Amino acid sequence: MAGSEIDRNETEPIVVRTTGSTALFFIVGGLCAFGVLSIVFGDFTLRGLAAAGIPLAVGTLVFVFYRYPRVELHRQQIVLVNPLQTVTIPWNLVDGFETHFGLSVRTHEKKFASWPLAGKGKKWEKDEHGRRELVEDPSPAVDTVLERYSALSDAELANPGGQRVVETRWNIGIIAVGLLAIAWALIGFAALPS
Repeated sequence: MAGSEIDRNETEPIVVRTTGSTALFFIVGGLCAFGVLSIVFGDFTLRGLAAAGIPLAVGTLVFVFYRYPRVELHRQQIVLVNPLQTVTIPWNLVDGFETHFGLSVRTHEKKFASWPLAGKGKKWEKDEHGRRELVEDPSPAVDTVLERYSALSDAELANPGGQRVVETRWNIGIIAVGLLAIAWALIGFAALPS
């Protein structure tokens, strides 16, 4: 299981992602940027600009699906930022977590899944007799969320007057960027010589 990228800042929320998704984004993003620049400098025509949409779409989709999603641990709430939707759940409405297939937050209403955080996996290790056995492989990113929840104070769990509710909103900007990149890539494929 890959590690996690955890940004701990006292004034800002704790942002949790897997390290593998960050590495994938930077590697693929770098290759795609090189591809776009190569195409644009090699063929600065309308056809070349259209074809540049292909590597640009790949880099954009890797950003949308691997770099943009995250879990934010705020003082009063947990925010699950997925590619399509962002779900804001106040800490006092969290009934628990499920980590079997990935991090899911249980509330009295329903269960909300986190796109970026995979659940605990399994790995092979040798025991003291040299035999290989399958053991739990914890996810540091998921453990960070669980530790934050267990360390909540009464003030963080307070909800005076019952004002806070679970909020769900569509990520219109990210969805539009992804669709625009796909459309540009389709134009690029159509512009390629047959």
